[in-house]
Amino acid sequence: MKNICIGLFEGETLPESLAAFKDVKLDLEFGKITTIYTLNQLDCEKIVVVGLGDGKKNIKEAFSKVEADDYFVYVNENTAYAAGFGLVYGAYSYKETKVYDFESDGFTAEFEKGKTVASIVNHAREMSDMPANFLTPDHLLDEAKMVSEKYGMEIEVLNHDDLDQLGAGALLAVNQGSDRPCYMVVIRYDGGKEEEYTALVGKGLTYDAGGYNIKSNMHGMKYDMCGASNMLCALECMAELKIEKNIVCVLPITENKVNGHGFVDGDVITSLSGKTIEVTNTDAEGRLILADALTMAQKLGATRVIDMATLTGACVRALGSTYTGIFSNDDSFYLPFLGASKATKEQIWRLPVDEYFHSELKCSKVADIVNSKTLGGNASLAAAFLEEFIEEGTKWIHLDIAGTSDKDEVATGVMIETIVHFFENECK
Repeated sequence: MKNICIGLFEGETLPESLAAFKDVKLDLEFGKITTIYTLNQLDCEKIVVVGLGDGKKNIKEAFSKVEADDYFVYVNENTAYAAGFGLVYGAYSYKETKVYDFESDGFTAEFEKGKTVASIVNHAREMSDMPANFLTPDHLLDEAKMVSEKYGMEIEVLNHDDLDQLGAGALLAVNQGSDRPCYMVVIRYDGGKEEEYTALVGKGLTYDAGGYNIKSNMHGMKYDMCGASNMLCALECMAELKIEKNIVCVLPITENKVNGHGFVDGDVITSLSGKTIEVTNTDAEGRLILADALTMAQKLGATRVIDMATLTGACVRALGSTYTGIFSNDDSFYLPFLGASKATKEQIWRLPVDEYFHSELKCSKVADIVNSKTLGGNASLAAAFLEEFIEEGTKWIHLDIAGTSDKDEVATGVMIETIVHFFENECK
């Protein structure tokens, strides 16, 4: 028989089937693990009891603390999904990802759903944790092709020549400093009956050295593509769960490095939208490639757009590593998303983006806007830059995951679960 894992909230006791161990003192504080060795009283070695606390915290995290093993899991209606998610999420290791066999004695569908979502979140984490010499733009493209092929989704890959012909000058400018190619990847998921499309746009900088405004510390810059990996896997999850929504996923992919051809401060580039941009900082490159991707998403018919990016250190300084910064131009789009984040317990915090920040961008004497400026509130300034490429009538959410994309040098797959929950339960 498999070992037994059971989650209990404060005040709960072991089920009647385990009454032989009722005198064992249990610590049901959140995240605490009590191991009961059965000493041959049951046909298994041990029972692991996971403390779930008072139910106010994300119980998936409690289950993720269980050491990977083969378990038969006792769950209830409130914990089935969380148990499946937490056990698989907690088993993740980039160096040696293993698949463990977990079974549930009840609410199997929700338990299996939790396992499925966590395994796809782990796919995003695996991509993000790859060293940049492994996860090159070509490799990230291959991952996108693999996902689209697995679910029979239509994929279009725009290469350098295609982008040049279209006039995607912002993405191409960032790519100038790299010896590797750039791409704009478009994947369509036709899961809904309505004609309306929502776009998922993810920043795909597989490495960011800062360009000629070179970074003083490049540690962790392989994580600058977490927006793309997370959005790709959010799409993968929706296809796997057959969520009935129409999605177009747009991934701008490149490196930001330095060679004799790199773009420099003072350059003026013309974006896909036709808007001109004076480069005032080559390390403010994520917003440049997103500008062309946002324009592409709307050209493809998206009336709602969610973008995700490791965009600004300012967001990290403002919110730390727990909260994802969120910006939106429409409360009817933002509030249901907030509801989804509360359901998944992935914490977000809304920051301002208004005319003040837009006006600060319009200081160039040679172009429509600048891409950066020394100013307090730089996370909001970056969001305002992105909003310059949102057309009137398009509902928009921007997620700045600079502080939440990885923790202790391990990718988190942040916001995938919230996005999936949003489309499945909140988005009308």
